[in-house]
Amino acid sequence: MELVQEVRKPKSNNPGIQIIYSVPKAGKTTLVSALEDHLILELEQGGADYVGGRVQEITKPSEFNECLALIKASEKQVCTYLVVDTVTKLDEWSEIVGTYNYMNKPQGKKFNREGDDPQGKKILHNDRRFETVHEIPQGYGYQHSRLVMTDWYDQLVELITLGKVKHIILLAHVKDKLIETKNGNTVEHIELNLTGKVKSIFSSRVDAIGHLKRIQNECYITYGGDEKVVSGGRCSHLTDEILVSEKGEDGVITTHWDKIYLK
Repeated sequence: MELVQEVRKPKSNNPGIQIIYSVPKAGKTTLVSALEDHLILELEQGGADYVGGRVQEITKPSEFNECLALIKASEKQVCTYLVVDTVTKLDEWSEIVGTYNYMNKPQGKKFNREGDDPQGKKILHNDRRFETVHEIPQGYGYQHSRLVMTDWYDQLVELITLGKVKHIILLAHVKDKLIETKNGNTVEHIELNLTGKVKSIFSSRVDAIGHLKRIQNECYITYGGDEKVVSGGRCSHLTDEILVSEKGEDGVITTHWDKIYLK
């Protein structure tokens, strides 16, 4: 190994993987459906029924895993923009998947078993008696759902590395939180609706986080400059509020993705 002597230019100007989040019905799915050469993995039931586009309906975690495997096995690039709608739904599924994973480990052999007997019949997630790993005392169980989420994230990033997709957009919902400022005032803080450490892990790994908001007939994505929302990014041009779509008097929506993904 030799130490690098020359200063190089940035390898990329555009986000490889980013999170865009908003309140429900703000227009996230409509917005991404306007991207050229997209594939939307629709996890929210009925979430893409009112938009046109290349949409893969996914109703359970096993179908999501199967879809990732199909993309990975493809002999050519599947799409330019892969959209997961939403990562918040993935987070919900990870609690169930993580529970089953724990049940298959030696330390979880009695968990969700009839009579707490390791040989007893398994209690499945559609049974009201089913308990998730999040109910394990002292928060110990959250690591199991977290491992599921980080594994899914790594699989998504691998699709970019292998050249199966160019960009990934993770859509998410918001969670409002009241926080106390240094001067004692209480303000509303808007953040990602993800569980515990998953939120910080995903936030640190992605290239950009944008908060989508609609003002009348215009949609803006904030990538920074607003202390009330979680936002930011590694790309030099994603630092402020960007007008990403506008609806004309004729009802036609014009998008400005070129402001986010530079040519």
